[in-house]
Amino acid sequence: MRLLHDDGTLVHLAYNTGVHPAEDLENLIAHLTRYAVPVRRKLGVDRLGVCLWLAPAVADHLSADRIELVRLRRSLEERGLEVVSLNGTGGRHQETPGPDWAKPERYRYTMALAKILAFLLPDDVRFGSISTIPIGWRRDWPADLHSIASRRLERLSRELRGLYSVTGKTIRVGFEPWPGCVLETTEQALRRVGGIDSEHLGVCLDACHLSLGDEKAGEALRGLAQSGAPVVKLGHVHNHGKESPSTQPVIEGTLNAILSGAVSGSAHVEVEVHDWIAPKTKGPAALVARLADELDWTRSNLTALGLKLAA
Repeated sequence: MRLLHDDGTLVHLAYNTGVHPAEDLENLIAHLTRYAVPVRRKLGVDRLGVCLWLAPAVADHLSADRIELVRLRRSLEERGLEVVSLNGTGGRHQETPGPDWAKPERYRYTMALAKILAFLLPDDVRFGSISTIPIGWRRDWPADLHSIASRRLERLSRELRGLYSVTGKTIRVGFEPWPGCVLETTEQALRRVGGIDSEHLGVCLDACHLSLGDEKAGEALRGLAQSGAPVVKLGHVHNHGKESPSTQPVIEGTLNAILSGAVSGSAHVEVEVHDWIAPKTKGPAALVARLADELDWTRSNLTALGLKLAA
């Protein structure tokens, strides 16, 4: 879903398809038909953004077969869907983070996603975003792995610059701080990746963590402004309800910072739905209803900031 700011900036609103993961391309397309299309219709929009979660096997398949990649793009277009962002956590399913950044598999997977995303981006969109893990789990991270991971990030930066020179698309990779990991805060993320490449490597802000006070949103945004590193994506956006703080203030603060130019980045907003937020619901219709409600809530918050629905 696209919303337009007065200065012409497009804000892309999407939902994370990891809530209905698929381990192969056939099921991925089937899930888009079963869930994403009904969500789009419920919202009454001609075009809906989806943040695809691609299993490593699917990413390998698409990278090796351009005909299949063309098929996926056409399938998205036929269903009124568009992709400007990918969930790059990896693993065999959505809840498994996959290999850390000391392992070559992580680099290969992320670059495969970057090439796929550059192809899937709509023709009028220049920037794509990929969220990735915060380097690795801290308990499994001896000091000698830091230099290995740093070399992989430097190589990633070079390859993303090369991808831009070929495609004209800027693909940004955002490291999402997470408790218990090597990068637990935005400040730690900026120390590790901020000086490598301020155009292609940045931070994926977790609106849930910021709203719950794990980290102060204002401090995170000030750090990003000072470093010049981009906000690659604002993720984990949803309406908590009465049981915990809403992500609304984080949405407002982050989007205002990006739109005002205080911080650089992509105006990509991603809704996530998890069963632990609300009582479990069963069946495609129930999940479609929840996704539509969350997207509608987020859309209302964005229009309250003065944004307008774009064609």
